[in-house]
Amino acid sequence: MRPFAATLALLALAAAPAFAGDPAWHFKPGQTYTYECRSEFHYVSQPRTVAQAGRGTNGEGGTTTEDPQWETLVLKGTVLSIGDDGAAKIEFRVESVRVETRFDSSGDHAEWDSTKDKETDIVGYKRYQAIVGCKFTAIINGDGSIRELKDADWPKVDTSSAKPEEKNKREERAAGATHDPTPISAWLNLIFCATPTGEAVSKRTLKIPQEENLDLKANGSETVNKFACEKTKMVSSDKERGVAPKDLEIRQGNGVQEIAAALVRACQKKGESWFSRAAGCMVKVELEGATEQSSARDIIRTCFKWDISLKDRGTVDLSPGAGNTPTNPDPTPTK
Repeated sequence: MRPFAATLALLALAAAPAFAGDPAWHFKPGQTYTYECRSEFHYVSQPRTVAQAGRGTNGEGGTTTEDPQWETLVLKGTVLSIGDDGAAKIEFRVESVRVETRFDSSGDHAEWDSTKDKETDIVGYKRYQAIVGCKFTAIINGDGSIRELKDADWPKVDTSSAKPEEKNKREERAAGATHDPTPISAWLNLIFCATPTGEAVSKRTLKIPQEENLDLKANGSETVNKFACEKTKMVSSDKERGVAPKDLEIRQGNGVQEIAAALVRACQKKGESWFSRAAGCMVKVELEGATEQSSARDIIRTCFKWDISLKDRGTVDLSPGAGNTPTNPDPTPTK
């Protein structure tokens, strides 16, 4: 081959996208990944006036209230071992948790940050306090699919005998109406299962915790946190943004919060991911479900956002006596 032709061939090879069968994640023993995992739950309830409801119009009236909730946890994963097929056994630990709830409708408000206060005296947030320091393991394939989860349930917290303090009355009302901590499997699905396949168009399934069949489409490249990333658009095209009443999983008597959560589960999800091929890991994922439901009395607008971002990528020494060896070592994962 002539030198010029050989150069062109090498350039073409370097520019070629990764194939679907190539391991996307570059796992190695001692590799650590620290992710900040955030969720936002917003829902707005706006009453319609009697006159508008009687005319069957879409006009809005009355007082609009927004009742947002924020949840943030820092999750650190350490690769303990690698299988013959490139799958990794990873031990995860919840490093910290922050939660905040605000109800414009009543003025109730509560917040707690484990990095500032080790414990909370708000009974409604004890379920969030219980997840700080939790450890669990997963076996992740090289393409980002999850093969196995172990000890991946948040601890159950019995607060039936706890007596809330009178000074925390408004905080307790807000905390008691806060959704439960996002399941472990949902965060891991966002971190790993949103990994692009290397094809221009592909499909992935995420459980967050409801199953979402996402269509993925390559959307160029972008640098995020100093990582050169492949940018991918995601959409659950088998769902619509608008939700029919028959598609809602609600019972008679459910309040606005339950209806809003049901709307999120049923509506279309859209988002983007940023994956670094060079680093072999996910750098950022954003996903959102938003819609509205109108009845004769109210209009409920709801939005739930999931956001994960890589805070740190490093290594630790797993050799005996280094202090980072697994507490319950299992055989190296294989096919």
